[in-house]
Amino acid sequence: MTDCLRAPAATRRARIAALWGLLLTGLVLALAPGAQAAPAPAPSPTPPESAAGASFGVRAGLHGLTTLKGGHFGYALKAGARIEDSAVIYNESDEARTFHVYGADVSNAAGGGLAPAQEGQRMRAVGAWLKPETKDTVTVRPRSTATVRFSLTVPAGTPPGSYLGSLVTALRTPAVSGGVNTETRIARLVELTVPGTADLQVSLTELEHRSVGGGEEFTVTVRNTGNVLHTFAGTLNITGGGSPRAVPLTPAGIYVIPGGSATVTGRVDGLPAFGRRAVTASVTATVPGGATRTVDSNTVRLFSFPWLIATLTVAGLLALALLLFLTRRRWRARLRRRAEERAALRTLRRELRAGNRSTADGPQERAPRRTTAQ
Repeated sequence: MTDCLRAPAATRRARIAALWGLLLTGLVLALAPGAQAAPAPAPSPTPPESAAGASFGVRAGLHGLTTLKGGHFGYALKAGARIEDSAVIYNESDEARTFHVYGADVSNAAGGGLAPAQEGQRMRAVGAWLKPETKDTVTVRPRSTATVRFSLTVPAGTPPGSYLGSLVTALRTPAVSGGVNTETRIARLVELTVPGTADLQVSLTELEHRSVGGGEEFTVTVRNTGNVLHTFAGTLNITGGGSPRAVPLTPAGIYVIPGGSATVTGRVDGLPAFGRRAVTASVTATVPGGATRTVDSNTVRLFSFPWLIATLTVAGLLALALLLFLTRRRWRARLRRRAEERAALRTLRRELRAGNRSTADGPQERAPRRTTAQ
């Protein structure tokens, strides 16, 4: 009898344990990543290899003279000399990537800094002298690297000076469903120095200015007319009407290649309402590790005057003069009447005084007495 009573209890415990196991299993499956049913994706064409989200890098291959910092290339070669070097491309994505590697000239960007030329443009200096060993493209396997060798040949007769170019590695993304092609580029600078006499020459354009937001904004363009690469920094020097001031020109510390130029600006605020000021731009160019040269621009003379206050004052005076002109007849008539009244009053007073004197000085007559007969 006891065994019969225990059997159902054991069965109940087994069922409860099984039920708890099912609940825990369901909970684990519900919380597991990817356990929820994903909606069916909309049909779309399978995109080709995409650069979106793909990371890659380029560094100098340390084969040859790679003297510049940051993975760039720096060489000192005579005219007619040739050197070989290499670059290493890192593909850190999970897909094979195809890169275009080419040499490009470098020019000064409009907003400061340097920008490599686009592939297909005509190269005239380092971009034409630098030749990758791979003609068109380089394919790098996933999570792997590839080494690209290149040569740099300086044409015979190249004048001494600094020449700047770049080794460009470009990853292109073909368009999908009528989209737009995109390209991600990494450019490693190639600084070439052809030994010879260094000629640091700098010139400035006319210093221009315009009024902006209650102040004066000045603009000047720095041109590298020599044969060496240089950086520069400049200031606006303000004199007159007090202690001199210096305002920095921005951007500062940018490179200007031979034959290139860069435009810098400076803003002057807080000019007094009255007075004269003279403003001159001064620029100091520096060859990295070498000579310096300072040049000054033309002088711009500013004359500050409170035109608004002066205009309001003159307008007020003119209005007052017009009012006086329009009312002069009325004022004249009033003054004439007042003069006449004062004259009449003086005459009356004189007559009264004269009458009083005659009465006091003349004989007094008595009236005759009349007698009445009785």
